[in-house]
Amino acid sequence: MNRIPIVIADGAMASQLEHLGFKMPNGTPNLWSSSSLISDIELVQRVHRGYLDAGASVFSTCTYQLTLEATRSEDVTRDLFGKAINSLGEVVTKAGHSGCRKLLSLGPCAVVQPSGTEYSGIYSHPFTHDGKPSFEAMYKFHLSRMELVPEEDWPKLDGVLFETIPLLSEVTAIRKAIKQFQQRHQAIKKEFYITMVFPDGHLPGQGIKGNNGTRAMTTMDEGYAVVRAVLMPSDGQADISGIVRRDRSFSGDAVPILLLFPDGGEIWDGGRFIGGLNVGEWCEHVEGALECASKGCWGSIWVGGCCNTSPSHIQMLHNIVSELNGP
Repeated sequence: MNRIPIVIADGAMASQLEHLGFKMPNGTPNLWSSSSLISDIELVQRVHRGYLDAGASVFSTCTYQLTLEATRSEDVTRDLFGKAINSLGEVVTKAGHSGCRKLLSLGPCAVVQPSGTEYSGIYSHPFTHDGKPSFEAMYKFHLSRMELVPEEDWPKLDGVLFETIPLLSEVTAIRKAIKQFQQRHQAIKKEFYITMVFPDGHLPGQGIKGNNGTRAMTTMDEGYAVVRAVLMPSDGQADISGIVRRDRSFSGDAVPILLLFPDGGEIWDGGRFIGGLNVGEWCEHVEGALECASKGCWGSIWVGGCCNTSPSHIQMLHNIVSELNGP
């Protein structure tokens, strides 16, 4: 393999909380895993510690589904963002690990839509207008979420990770929101990352392959931020070789980072996850994806897990990557 640096990221938060006994709320919208910040912050820290002990060095806050729509209170939303950021920081600090990246996790507009919408990309009100995705509504949603993060907590973060985005138009809306946020808060200088969801190797319902996603994030356009990271195939069993083998012609001033976070081998059937791979099979699948990715043109590769992955997945992945990175 080419020596593209490979970094280990963490895995799923929600399914790990459930494994530890946490009961997820029902209804739409709801806080989902972020509700644990209200009732059981120590459980959240146990999940973070599990991934740290497994060898991860990139971590996401427990805020994927934290929204004003779910809390119905700006004060509560700010408080929970602060709790999530500080609880992660405490775990990393107590462990004495240097070089860890702490990222603010923000999910797509789908987090205030019916469950699984990020896998279909079919949005409803308020994110549609005349049957098409509403760019303005998506832009305002993402900008307002960033504005609700307490100013005093931004220095504790290394970046912002927008996760599982199903639409190219939403990617563009996020880039505009980031640019506006940067202009309003020039003292807050962070890296911004976007990952997209590819359930069957394509964006949901669009037949769009990964290289087009790369272009959508890295093209220089006035009024839109350029982000560093690109893709996240979400189906743990899909053939993703065409996504991760990035065409060198897309290289810009800042070479993109590949974020590879497959689900734990399950497939979303529109209502639930079905099937699945064991940990060893999942790691073999990811190792194959890494071999393909090494033939692309990436600044680095961050590899971890999405839904239904655990510290066991990350531990085995860490062992594989240690061999691939070499001495």
